Parts: sequence; structure tokens; C-alpha cells
Amino acid sequence: MVRELGWNWKEAGLGYALLGTACGLTSLAAAGSIRRFGVRATLLAGGAMLAAGFAALALTRSVVLYLAATSLIGVAFSFTTSVAGTHVLTAIFRRRSSIVGAYFTLGALGGVAGPLIYLAVSPLGGWRAFWWCFAAAAAVISVFAAWASPDRVDHDPGLDAPPDQAGPAQIAAALKEWTVRQALAAPQFYVIVGAYTMYMLINTTAHGFAVEHLIERGVTPTTAATVLSVEALIGAVVSVIGGIVGEKVRPKILLLVCLVALIAGMCALAFAHGYVLMALFALGVGVGFGLSFVAATMLLLTFFGRRAYLELYSIMCLISTAAALGPALGGWARDAVGGFAGVFLLCALAAAVMLAATVFLKPPARVQD
Repeated sequence: MVRELGWNWKEAGLGYALLGTACGLTSLAAAGSIRRFGVRATLLAGGAMLAAGFAALALTRSVVLYLAATSLIGVAFSFTTSVAGTHVLTAIFRRRSSIVGAYFTLGALGGVAGPLIYLAVSPLGGWRAFWWCFAAAAAVISVFAAWASPDRVDHDPGLDAPPDQAGPAQIAAALKEWTVRQALAAPQFYVIVGAYTMYMLINTTAHGFAVEHLIERGVTPTTAATVLSVEALIGAVVSVIGGIVGEKVRPKILLLVCLVALIAGMCALAFAHGYVLMALFALGVGVGFGLSFVAATMLLLTFFGRRAYLELYSIMCLISTAAALGPALGGWARDAVGGFAGVFLLCALAAAVMLAATVFLKPPARVQD
């Protein structure tokens, strides 16, 4: 798109930045929609926006329409992905870590398929055919998701059964649940959010520029796209493994491994030009991707309980909007200094700061309202 339409990389990066910003800023709106209108209406509205956004990308001939399309897709992501998904799944399944891992594994398979779908459909119509495929898929899958999902779920302990069956254990569990206000007063919440934001920063920046960066370092476009698919495949496999392991291992340990892997992967990407460093990038960022959502989700549930989870997860997504600066700065750096390596190293440094904070992370002590 950049080459054919004559854009610069600052404009291209701004699209990714707006996508991430829109996704984060509307996460609370998605939570409010679920509370007011139900899961199904939220998924259908998000699916319609997603299909419209991809169709606009397929039709675009101007930067303005491109930026509007990516912004709409960002809003759609809030309504169709993890806000609704984890809200439903953590309420209806007992083995929450495993099901969250499986959920993000299935989502990661989209990252595996994306570059390969482009290679398959580009002979039929280039990047425009690619976006049309996604528009059609978004429409079909959102309808299926709405049909398959319960419209309402309740996370409050003890309310799954009739009142006369609620025993002392359920009542005691309910009393231990945190309110949103209490959770927002805990420093631990912001460490979790900071670590999640670092993952989002790395994910959007690497996925936005890794292929072009590798091509500029002498890698063929097919190989670069394949590396990105391999990274996503590793993330998909690690997501389900992390979910299963998370039933036995503390989520803090998963988060530490996640951050170490991300740091190694981004450092490798900055200097990658051969198979060894590309493999380290794919492994590091793939492992980081696979563990990030599981670790953050389970830490929120473990530290603060289920009652406020929907709002806390949405607030985490809102704050992580800061990660949208990554693609914007990456595009600016490419135009200003001629490369992406410095941006990747800065991402690794930011992740190292959050790694140090996570090392000292302990369960919070609740302060009463």
C-alpha cells in the first residue's frame, strides 16, 4: 500500500497508532455496551464496524480514508475481541487459565494465517483482495460468535446457583471481591497494566514494521512474511501451553518469562539479517505474545477477583493506548534516520524497565472504600 499509493512511513505508522488508540479509548465503551445491551449485540455491532473498516481499506486511495478505516477497526476490536471474550469465558469455565490460553491461541492463529493469506490472494488483486477477504471474514465470524455466545453472564461468586443453595464458602468469596475503586488504588494494578502495555507496544511496533525492516536488511519479502507467520504460530502454541501451565504456576512467573522473551526477541529483530537472529525474534516475541494475555488476565483475576474484572480489563486496555505511540514513532524514525532498529531497541529497553518492576510484584492488600 505504501509503495503503490506513494505514502511515507510516517503516514503508514500513524494508521497503526490510530488503530491502537481507538481500540484502547473505546474499551470502556465496549464494557458499557456489554453491561447495557448484552454480549451478542456488542459482538454484532463490532463485527459490522470491522467489516466496514476492512472494506474501506480495500477501497482506499487516500491517506484520509486509510486513517479513518484503521480508526474504525480499532473501535471494532474493542467490541469483538478480548473485552467480550475473556468476560464470557472466565465466567462460564472453571479452568480459567486454560480456557484463556486456548482463546488467545485461536486468536493467534489469525496472525499465522494473515501473511500467508496475503501471499495466496495477492495474485488475484494485490493488497485490495487481501482486505476484501478480511471484510467478508469479519462479517461471517461476528455473526457466528454472537450466535454461539451467551447474552449475559455473571461473575459474582455464589450467584450461579439459586439463593437457597449459596453456602458460607460462596458468601465468604463474595466478601473478598474487590471493587473497581479499591483496585485502582493498588499499585499492583498499574504494574500489571504497565507490563501489558509494553507487550502491546512491542506487538504493534514489530508487526507494523518487521517485514519492511527485514526486507531492508536483505531478506526476501516471502521469507520476511514467513518469519512473521512463524512468530504468530509460536505465540499460538505457547498461549495454550501457558494456559495449561497457568493452572499450576503463578501468573507472575508467566509474566516474567513473557517480558524476558520479548526483550530478547526485539533485540534480535533490531540486528536480524540471517536465520539465527530471525529465529530468535520469532521465538522471543512468539513466546511473549503467547504468555502476555494469559499472564495479565490471570493476574487481574488472582489479585482482584471476578466482580470488577470487566471494568478493570477495559481500563487496562484504555491505559495501554499509550502503546499506540510505537508505530507513530517507528514511522517517524524510518523517515528521519532511515531505519527501524533504534525503535526496536527502545521497545526492548522499556520492557526491561517493566521486568524490573514485575520482579518485586506482590499480592495487594485491600484498602476499604
